[in-house]
Amino acid sequence: MSGIPAAFLDRDGVINEFVLEAIRDPDQFRYYDFTPEALRRLGRLGLPVVVVTNQSAIGRGWTTEAIVEQIHQRLCADMKSWGVQILSVKHCPHHPDDGCRCRKPDTGMLEEAAEEFEIDLNASVMVGDSVVDMQAADKLGLKKVRVKTGRGESPLPVGLQIDAHVTDLSEAVDWMESWLSKNPS
Repeated sequence: MSGIPAAFLDRDGVINEFVLEAIRDPDQFRYYDFTPEALRRLGRLGLPVVVVTNQSAIGRGWTTEAIVEQIHQRLCADMKSWGVQILSVKHCPHHPDDGCRCRKPDTGMLEEAAEEFEIDLNASVMVGDSVVDMQAADKLGLKKVRVKTGRGESPLPVGLQIDAHVTDLSEAVDWMESWLSKNPS
């Protein structure tokens, strides 16, 4: 597929602090200390960003679509103020047992964004903390960068290879900068 390269970022545990029982209201949504500068640096790389996040707290009845949308409006405004070209925030609201195609490790959110924004998935990167982030990226041929924040220390399934396992989003941006310098588009 031809198109533009992009950075797909998971939300909780990558951009903002991971909360075990899910972020249920905007007051629980807190950036890591390194997030603003890491995203400023990512913005300077010129790589457009799509945030892809499982938000089963909606399907579980722990929060609402309106609250998640409020959080995502803030996230988009902040990312724009940091110089990030944010294409979209895609979220899966479904319960894990619903069998939807959008919930990672399935690929629906990534494929939807690729079609909507003409993204070349093979020239793109996924930054995530969880196994399911890496599995979704693997299914579509994206580069896979796993951060150790959030759930990023849990073991990967046998056979799942990733391109980098870094401390946090700041080091993920370092990796992307190096990768882009070796693979100019």
